[in-house]
Amino acid sequence: MVVKRFNKVKFITFIVIVLLVIAGITYGIITLINFINYRKSNEFKLLTYGYSVDQVEILLDELNESEINDIMTRKKDDILVDFINQRYFIYENLDKYLEYHKRNLKMDKSKIVAIINTEANIEWIDTEKESDTSLNELMLVNRLYSLGEYVPDDIVNVPVKYAYSGKKLSNSVIDKLIKLCDAASLEGYTFVVSDGYRSYKEQKKLYDSYAKSYGKSEADKIIARPGHSEYQTGLSFDLVPYNKTFKNPKESNEYKWLKDNAYKYGFIFRFQEDKEYLTGFKEYTWRLRYGGEDAANIIYDEEICFEEYYAYYVGRDNNE
Repeated sequence: MVVKRFNKVKFITFIVIVLLVIAGITYGIITLINFINYRKSNEFKLLTYGYSVDQVEILLDELNESEINDIMTRKKDDILVDFINQRYFIYENLDKYLEYHKRNLKMDKSKIVAIINTEANIEWIDTEKESDTSLNELMLVNRLYSLGEYVPDDIVNVPVKYAYSGKKLSNSVIDKLIKLCDAASLEGYTFVVSDGYRSYKEQKKLYDSYAKSYGKSEADKIIARPGHSEYQTGLSFDLVPYNKTFKNPKESNEYKWLKDNAYKYGFIFRFQEDKEYLTGFKEYTWRLRYGGEDAANIIYDEEICFEEYYAYYVGRDNNE
């Protein structure tokens, strides 16, 4: 009887072939599973829906699962993606953006987003919402949001070194105001508060006087109706160079210094020329408002107004 010798080479070759077959089958199964899973993915669905690779990347980066599902119930729309790619896009406002765009086809989409977010498309004077005073320094007061006859409980006199006689503000603002003015003084600039807290009754008296003299339509262009003035919060005031007037105040060193430094102490310029279409008020060169250092830094860095900040960073949190 001939005994076959064990062929080590053939055995190893056989094992290798078996392993390769198993590996191939495994790879095929994994590939099939991945393909099946990919077909279920949002990326595949959006691509199949007709969106480009770049558009899909935007949609996946900016939207959550629920929002993507909603997008896929809508007709494919490149304009929709353009809005979603805007810096201050808020998904809940998408339909409003699209509707406003239909009526303003030539308007920049970033501007449309700002208008809708801040509700500047509403006829503010004929509409009124209640300001949330529990937000303290972040409460929104403008031509739409009203304080009613709200009275802050911490109104105090501003020290005479930093204000004209009788001017008042919220006590929460005083220390920051003093630090700002002292810092300016070290640079050779002297600022004083020329207008501060104004009660509901005082605002009503002032508004009625303007309305009687010029008519309501003209009065509404230059002064807030009672309940709609930030002066009533005690957080807003006019900070002017002491005993100085300028033909072009924004070209003055005082203004430039204040513009570059007020935010460091939690103050913002409330009414800016390039934001009149959002605030509803003409520019006030020296009008400041306290919003806290976090808000002031964002508003300064991102070059937005308080309405924009409130809509994107505050209002959304309150509605969640």
